[in-house]
Amino acid sequence: MNKVLSKLPVWQKNHIDVCLERNLFEGKKVLEIGGCIPYEVVKSLNVKSWTCIDPVFYQDMIYAEDYNVVKASILDYGEDEQFDFIIATNSFEHIAGLDKGINNIYRILRKDGYMSALLGPIWSCHKGHHVCDYKDENNQIIDFNNVLLPDWAHLIYTQEEVKSILLENYSVNTAEYISDWIFHTDFLNRLFYDDYKQIICSSKFNILEFRDWHTSRIPSVETQNFLETKYNKKNFSTVSIKMLLQK
Repeated sequence: MNKVLSKLPVWQKNHIDVCLERNLFEGKKVLEIGGCIPYEVVKSLNVKSWTCIDPVFYQDMIYAEDYNVVKASILDYGEDEQFDFIIATNSFEHIAGLDKGINNIYRILRKDGYMSALLGPIWSCHKGHHVCDYKDENNQIIDFNNVLLPDWAHLIYTQEEVKSILLENYSVNTAEYISDWIFHTDFLNRLFYDDYKQIICSSKFNILEFRDWHTSRIPSVETQNFLETKYNKKNFSTVSIKMLLQK
């Protein structure tokens, strides 16, 4: 099992590991929201069946009778009480209308079924701009872990101000692309931590877990006060969220 799981990106492996600790896979009809875990890994989990949905797939792809990849959105996918377990790894931060998606997850889960989600970096954290795998003119990959921007820049500054900061270290093309991406991409839903908490607390689910996953980054008092005043939100520290819900 460990050898098979080691082939996955670390964020998928870690999420599967904590789900295995609760025995959430074996014999279950599973829905994966985004990610598309490979069939080899799915087989090792001893599930009854596995369906992955993602709106970016251009065609349905069926690999086996018990493994199906479908172009679809969680906002309206599935039949009533169809799945035993639903897993979402780094997908909730990309879903616009997440409140509708959570309600739909509740509908398609069987009674006593579970939903486990791991998501981040979320918009309200220091790297919530979520810059994703941009390749610059030197074939260097720029992402949210290495982009040269001050913490919370996407929340503190305007697009033009962010562009000016980027120009101190990057070309015009790179600075324009990244600043435009941060403020206009539909890849992100731009939900704050407070928004996620409100959506989950307002749902019909029994909340078993709703906690920080990665180490939080706490803003200075000055930055915290500025952000609270600007956005009327409280939490700008949480980088990623782990939640486990039960119907």
